[in-house]
Amino acid sequence: MRSERRTVVPKSVKEIAASENPTGQKPVLILLAGTAGAGKTTFYESQLRTALPSVLKASASPIEQAETDRERTRLMKEGQSFVYQDRTIDFGSIREAQEVGFGVKVFYVGTENPNLNMGRVLLRVRNGGPFAAQTRIPDDYAQLPDAKKLADDLMLFDNTAHGHGHRLVAHFHAGELMKLARSVPKWAQKVFGREFERWLGSRERGWRKAR
Repeated sequence: MRSERRTVVPKSVKEIAASENPTGQKPVLILLAGTAGAGKTTFYESQLRTALPSVLKASASPIEQAETDRERTRLMKEGQSFVYQDRTIDFGSIREAQEVGFGVKVFYVGTENPNLNMGRVLLRVRNGGPFAAQTRIPDDYAQLPDAKKLADDLMLFDNTAHGHGHRLVAHFHAGELMKLARSVPKWAQKVFGREFERWLGSRERGWRKAR
């Protein structure tokens, strides 16, 4: 029997995604980033859509992107929470949203193998979805350290394992590491490996003192 594909997200992540602030004081912008074929749309549909029905997607078409930019400006002006989906992290949007009182969270979806992404893109095309050129497949993690510093939250998800859904790898809040998975993929280690080691070391020392 074929198992149902699902996104595995701890309750705390769902709460962060839906934190539109119950008092209505602070709207939320979620930047959902990751290379083509990483699984951004699947993540949005399964985890964010209910709490944040407004979603905008970056486009390679100048005409479509201009319309997206206008809608993004409108949502920010009206203080409506929304998700912006793109391959890269738009730091200009982060600053603009923060200036008008938004909380900003970056959810980044990555995989270990670009060939896996291309396979997913080809499958998507076969099912009538949009195509992404192969040059747009490789991940670019260079933006993640700056996103950690600038956004209120940065959450890393790995979507390498087929059929197992998106796995939370790390959660940074206000630039500080708050949660870390027991198994960390190489792409995340490449960017934050030293920080992960320091965090684990400090926790281990704390456990020893508590004994």
